[in-house]
Amino acid sequence: MQLGSAILLSALCAFFGWTNYGFVNLGTTRPIICGTLVGIILGDAYTGIVIGGTLQLVYLGVQGIGAAIPVNSTTATTVTTALTIATGVPMETAIALAVPVSVMGQLGRMAAWTINAPIMHIADKLAEEAEYKKMKMLQLLGSLVFYVTEFIPVFLCIYFGSQFVTSLNENMPPLVSDWLSKATGMLPALGFGMLLALMYKPKFLPFFIIGFVMSAVFKGSLLAIALLGAAMALAIFFYGPSSQGKTRRKAGA
Repeated sequence: MQLGSAILLSALCAFFGWTNYGFVNLGTTRPIICGTLVGIILGDAYTGIVIGGTLQLVYLGVQGIGAAIPVNSTTATTVTTALTIATGVPMETAIALAVPVSVMGQLGRMAAWTINAPIMHIADKLAEEAEYKKMKMLQLLGSLVFYVTEFIPVFLCIYFGSQFVTSLNENMPPLVSDWLSKATGMLPALGFGMLLALMYKPKFLPFFIIGFVMSAVFKGSLLAIALLGAAMALAIFFYGPSSQGKTRRKAGA
């Protein structure tokens, strides 16, 4: 594919994935939507719908929880559809490339989160000083980082083709792949740590310890721990000191 066409197509494809991290969520990150849109742009809506629908089923259960970054199904769909229509790669071959392409897209988003981490700390200081215009500029900068990291893997895959994707994944150094695996495993812990920093109060610490022991020692499931937490919250609400005060006030009235 020619360089100009690859840049234009990559810019459009990256936009579909960027909307989830930009200012307006248009729903274009779903494979069935972005695949159809790429197909319409390239003049083959049928292929876009078929590929988008197929990959929608593949990534149906993929969800980002907390700071855990899932594989990038949007990048996988846009690249797969573009390669099939624009370069003549067989649909079956292009769909088989969805997994390695989605991993490349995941790496891009990991890079974006990493780059934006210090920007958030700068924004916190600006918020304390009521520098709202500078905060807005930082928001634009952070959004631009997401777009660039979305654009790069899409462009590389579309411009250099399917052989580039296959070669990149096969020749990735073990040190890099091992680091990525460990970094991906650390992200959920980082997300929960950030939530705990926002929600932490000394009076909540016993409940955190109970939940940790249930999970780490007794191997309790998330559902069981959630139900136990709900039961404790209801018990405190109905039988705690505050509920007794309300009962006395009602009785006195």
